[in-house]
Amino acid sequence: MGALLILVLGIWAAFSLSPTPEKKVKKQFRLLSEYAFKEAGEPPLMTAQKIRNLETLFADRCEIKAPHFGLAGSFPRPEISLLAGTARARFSRLDLRFHDLTVSFPEKDGARVTMTARLIGQAASGEAVDEPHELECRLKKVEDRWLFSRMEIVEVLKR
Repeated sequence: MGALLILVLGIWAAFSLSPTPEKKVKKQFRLLSEYAFKEAGEPPLMTAQKIRNLETLFADRCEIKAPHFGLAGSFPRPEISLLAGTARARFSRLDLRFHDLTVSFPEKDGARVTMTARLIGQAASGEAVDEPHELECRLKKVEDRWLFSRMEIVEVLKR
C-alpha cells in the first residue's frame, strides 16, 4: 500500500511540476527581456554575452515586421544579432517588458503569442523613451526548445 502511494505521488509530482508548453514559451519572453536589458555603463563584454545569448532564442530565420523601426523581412539568426547589437547601442539604458501574454498553439509544434511590449529607457542622446507596442509572435518548437520564428508589431487599429 505504501509503495502504491509513493508511486501515485511520484507520477502526480512529475506531471504537476514539469513545465507546460505555455510556461516554456513564456520563459522565452523572460529571457528575451533579460538579454535586451541594458543598464548605464554596461561593460562591452557583458553586452557581447547578452547578444550571443539573445541569438539562441531565435530560429534559423525569423520574419520581422516592425515598420515603426524600419524593419521588414526574413532575417537569419546572425543578422538578428547584428540588429540587436545596433538597437542596444542606441540606448544608454534599455528595459523591454512584456505584459498580458496570450499563448495559443494553433499547430503541434507552433505557438502564437500576442502581448503588449513596452520599451523603456534612455536613448544615447539622453532622451527618455517609453514606447508601448502590440506584438504578435510565432515560435516553433525545435529539438524541445521554443524559438522565435516571427515577430510583428501590430498597429492597434488593425486589431
